[in-house]
Amino acid sequence: MIEVIDNYLPQESHEVIYKYFMGHFDNGDIANSCVWTFHDGISLPGDGYFQFVQQIFCNHTVISPAFGLIKEIIDKEDVMAIVRIKANLVTATEDIKVFDWAYHCDVPIENTNGLITAIYYINDNDGYTIFEDGTKVDSVANRLVRFSASLKHTGTTCTNTSRRLLINFNYYA
Repeated sequence: MIEVIDNYLPQESHEVIYKYFMGHFDNGDIANSCVWTFHDGISLPGDGYFQFVQQIFCNHTVISPAFGLIKEIIDKEDVMAIVRIKANLVTATEDIKVFDWAYHCDVPIENTNGLITAIYYINDNDGYTIFEDGTKVDSVANRLVRFSASLKHTGTTCTNTSRRLLINFNYYA
């Protein structure tokens, strides 16, 4: 089942997340800067596309100061155990690129019983997430889509803003 929840956070909370990931808090210091890492590949290494990522939580470790900013989402989702949290930034393209060859599950775990994937959209844009069954979820700021981690999905670029920003959560509730 795919659940879409609009206006997921109070507007003030969303604004803080938005400003951080857009780089509006950058004062030249790591504590306030949103640091993106170049990733050669969207779904597979070297697949001909690229994105920027910020690992927020991985291998039982908080990696980014953004963790504190998204704590409200973690609490609201009633998370028992986090597997991974990662922000993605995909730059705009002239035409929407749908990575339909790259349907995937975020976490390569054989037994995904009870594992949930949630995507929190940071900014409005004409990109979207599409599921293998054809279900399409538009990128709307402050929207969360929640689904079983076993559901294959893929994303797109955008054309109407400089970047498509979202946060992927993989967790047990």
